Amino acid sequence: MSAVAFHDKRQELNGETARVAPKKRTLPPVIFALAVVLLLVSVSFFTSRGRPAGQIFQYQHMLMDTAVEIRFESGSSREANRLKEAVFGEMERLERLLSRSIAGSDIDLVNRQAGQQPVPVSLETLALLGEALRYARLSGGAFDPTVAPLLDRWGFLGQQYRLPSPPEIEAALRLVDYNLVGLDTGRGTVFLANAGMAVDLGGIAKGYIVDRGMEVLKEAGVRNAFINAGGDIGLIGSRPNGTPWRIGIKHPRLDQKYAGILSLSGSLAVVTSGDYERVFEHEGRRYHHILDPETGYPAASLASVTVVAPTATEADALSTTLFVIGPERGMALVESLPHVEAVLITPGMELLVSSGLADKFEPGN
Repeated sequence: MSAVAFHDKRQELNGETARVAPKKRTLPPVIFALAVVLLLVSVSFFTSRGRPAGQIFQYQHMLMDTAVEIRFESGSSREANRLKEAVFGEMERLERLLSRSIAGSDIDLVNRQAGQQPVPVSLETLALLGEALRYARLSGGAFDPTVAPLLDRWGFLGQQYRLPSPPEIEAALRLVDYNLVGLDTGRGTVFLANAGMAVDLGGIAKGYIVDRGMEVLKEAGVRNAFINAGGDIGLIGSRPNGTPWRIGIKHPRLDQKYAGILSLSGSLAVVTSGDYERVFEHEGRRYHHILDPETGYPAASLASVTVVAPTATEADALSTTLFVIGPERGMALVESLPHVEAVLITPGMELLVSSGLADKFEPGN
């Protein structure tokens, strides 16, 4: 896809306006103000003849500070239980490597040795850090895995939210620079150049962990499945009746309101970043956890971003990137990337839909 300019055509949405990026097909009119959070809508797991297409098993497990749900087809409860244990076991193993809040994780050890010495890490940690730095370069620093000192000043890691002073933010900004992360693939080490620096992979690790869970299912021959890790969704195939998965898009300001539905099939991932999670108010102003690494303050030009991509790793990193760089640059970037689509929502509740989703989106309730 190539970058495109925005269309000036406007649609009235209950007194508000929405503008839609040029599309390959006409998008049905949107009927109310929107913002996006991913919720999997109820689905039917039956064949067109009304008979089960294999037994459907559903499991939940707390991981990455969220309830992770998996659903998949299996021929027996014994096999399903074995597969469930394998999926959750792999996801737990990776969380222990990649979470900076777990003592002794690879990321925790790297952060503890910042400015002192390189730290040996697993090949998986090294590879994911390499991916994080690739997206940092792609985004010009809008996505930056060294944003951890800023997150800590705002209290977002421990959910002890606070408004830091300008001097605190300035001090933290001096520690945010992805160019100062040294990866030595030959030795398998990571080095943060300055004391006080810290890596946080929260903007990419959950997607990677979802991808690995999906790989476990695929390797076991599962043809229809999904994993939902707090809005990071991985899909395999279609619903067992052959119809696409239907993923609801909910208004983040209004409970029980849905902006629309995405109909998707194949091996895909769908990830949202929004200003309605990890949010607090101070003197009448809302602050959220998606920080602009350039200013040190929450990014303000979008309310929500949903990305559809081949992998949850890519969708996770891009959802943060687009949120920070804003609607015009964000949509242009999406249209320039192969196999990547997005739905962007501005603070004024304008909806922007990338061209490849035009025939996959329908208005909600």
